[in-house]
Amino acid sequence: MNHTHCISIVNHRRAYNGLAMPLVRLVIILLAALALSAQATLPELKVDATDGGSALVVRNTSTQPLTAYFIELVGYPGSTFSFYKECLSTKPLPAGATERIPITNMTVGAAPEYVQMQAAIFADGSIAGAPEKVTQLLGLRRTTLETTRDLIARIEKGKASGASALAAEFNQVAAAIPEPGKRQRSLPAFVAGAAKRDFIHSTAAALTRSGIDSTLQSLTASESALAAAKPAL
Repeated sequence: MNHTHCISIVNHRRAYNGLAMPLVRLVIILLAALALSAQATLPELKVDATDGGSALVVRNTSTQPLTAYFIELVGYPGSTFSFYKECLSTKPLPAGATERIPITNMTVGAAPEYVQMQAAIFADGSIAGAPEKVTQLLGLRRTTLETTRDLIARIEKGKASGASALAAEFNQVAAAIPEPGKRQRSLPAFVAGAAKRDFIHSTAAALTRSGIDSTLQSLTASESALAAAKPAL
């Protein structure tokens, strides 16, 4: 699992303030989450090889429901892999529970010793993982919330055009997100772009499969859960 912004700086002081405030807010959020994470530990991860792919087996060892996590292939020569799951968009993984996630990547199952659980967020706002990976996971959650709100707005605006037209529009939006080069695939910006692209494609599929009303209801519920999540975004 898996943006490019062009900024024109006209007034240096104004531009600095515009960039500094979100950064300060992120630092405050991270420090608050770190204060809650003294007892938080990363979920257990087991990787299995399967026919035609692999399986990620995640066990929540915390006393709190698991609301998001981030997995990466670390240090494997010539390959990258990342997997981000936002459990609030579906259902948090209860304390002590295990989930098995099939994936099509065969390298992961062939080299399980290189696959690591990097960061996790729990329902009470506690976090686990290295600070830079927690920051990345919080950024992925923020991207998911922003994308959810954008998709809701697009559906509400284009509802009269029908589910098929909206699905086609969403697939075009997803296709326009830049694909990274091989050396860039592990960079946070491109991981976020890949996660956004996959989310938009899956929403397009949901429109085709379930129609506008069901998809909009699901997105609205996800938006509410993400907006109320701890730590606050």
